[in-house]
Amino acid sequence: MARPFGVVTQTGKFIGSDVLNQYATKSDEQSRKIETDVFEKDYGTQGLLKPIYNPDVLARALELNTYHYRACRTKARDTAGLGWNLEAVGEEDGSQDQYDTVKQFFDGMPEPISTVLNQAMFDFETIGYGAIEMVRENYDPRGRPSLLVHIPAHTMRIHRDGNRFCQIRGTKRVWFKRAEHDKDVDYNTGKEYELGTLDPGRRASEIIWITNYTPRSDFYGIPDIIPALGAVHGDVSRRNYNISFFENFGVPAYAVFVSGNFEDEEVLDENGEPTGETVLEREIKDHFSQLAKNPHSTLILSVPTRDRQGEVKIDFKPLAVETKEASFRLYRKDNMEEVLSAHGVPPYRAGIAKEGSLGGNTAKESTEIYKRSIIEPRQETLETLLNRYVLWGGFEATDWKFKFAEIDTRDEQHDLNILQGLFQMAAATPNQIIRHFKDRYGLEESDDPAMDMHYLGGQPVEQAAEPREVEAAMMSLQERLLEIAEKQQNGHEANQIAQAVKGLIKR
Repeated sequence: MARPFGVVTQTGKFIGSDVLNQYATKSDEQSRKIETDVFEKDYGTQGLLKPIYNPDVLARALELNTYHYRACRTKARDTAGLGWNLEAVGEEDGSQDQYDTVKQFFDGMPEPISTVLNQAMFDFETIGYGAIEMVRENYDPRGRPSLLVHIPAHTMRIHRDGNRFCQIRGTKRVWFKRAEHDKDVDYNTGKEYELGTLDPGRRASEIIWITNYTPRSDFYGIPDIIPALGAVHGDVSRRNYNISFFENFGVPAYAVFVSGNFEDEEVLDENGEPTGETVLEREIKDHFSQLAKNPHSTLILSVPTRDRQGEVKIDFKPLAVETKEASFRLYRKDNMEEVLSAHGVPPYRAGIAKEGSLGGNTAKESTEIYKRSIIEPRQETLETLLNRYVLWGGFEATDWKFKFAEIDTRDEQHDLNILQGLFQMAAATPNQIIRHFKDRYGLEESDDPAMDMHYLGGQPVEQAAEPREVEAAMMSLQERLLEIAEKQQNGHEANQIAQAVKGLIKR
């Protein structure tokens, strides 16, 4: 079978076959080396299926790259680790008994449900699939759930029928069945029986299985990091090169040229056979080896000549005078961006500050895109599974649904600056500002009328209406005085009164 020299990813990056082969699970006719996969002997005899990539090697890849590890942690936490609640399915309030039953189940678990789901999603991001064990009361296939437990995904394999799973850890082996599978499964042997006929003590518990879909498998998923494996290993090579350079105290590579009328002889091994190395070559090599351990030491070479008139010339020419620090920084930056791009995680979420093209911080915009395109689809998938198998199928609590807390993408400082400007322009009241921030800081609105006023220059705008009220009153007074003056049939006097009132109003 022809094997590719490498592959080109969607980002235009080339990944050699030597890198991919470290992660792929190999068939027997391709390799005879001992597999690290503990399931190797069970794939043919037990009907278990191989994942596309070796889960154990994928798990170890977390230890190779900081950004890959952080991205997996971040996505798992943002999906399932920020909290949850129960929401009514319809517009009306659901059954309180149903709510209390489900809430008591989640609150009474030995390990918080957020921790269980967060661990399952961490496997999902690292390996491409996750597993949650659901145990029912008395192992009754129609009973209520009594426990949810995370099962490490790299220890799990799925049977070719898609309904059974096997876990191997150390020397122990346990079988499970898919949630709501209509057969009993023996947890020791994996054999199927008619539902409800197997002794409860032998019944396998159920698995809620979640995969990161790939068209290459109907049973397993693949992690998002796969297209960026070349970047992960490229960064490892960069790191190792730098470590080697500094372990050698920054001594550059040299080319040594010896020319002229000199004598040299080959170094023989203990059997008297030539080693392919001369005495002078060994002296130079030994010196540079010592120089790495003891920098700034002096090199003294004694070169024998054929005669006293002979001239010997020795040149040391550094092959790399300086470390290309800028190139390494750019290479690391490229690797980081490719890893984060493969995960769909903005640098801001991974703890990396990055300025936008116009100098403004793009954290809010990129986080909103990340929330809509990466996190919410994962939350929706996991919510659907929990509602189907636990709330509605297990407890028949159809009035309620499990709902994850969403990422808060609000930029509080940005909102505060806007509201401050609106307040200074008399466009927002103190109570309106409190209403915007009260849920985040526990603020309460005030009943004081002054808190519902608009302020301009520190003065309440509503008080500016008082002079208009005075003016209206003075106009009424003017009309009244004119009426009085006309009744007294003294037009000249009435006119004087009117003019006096107008002057008062102007003042």
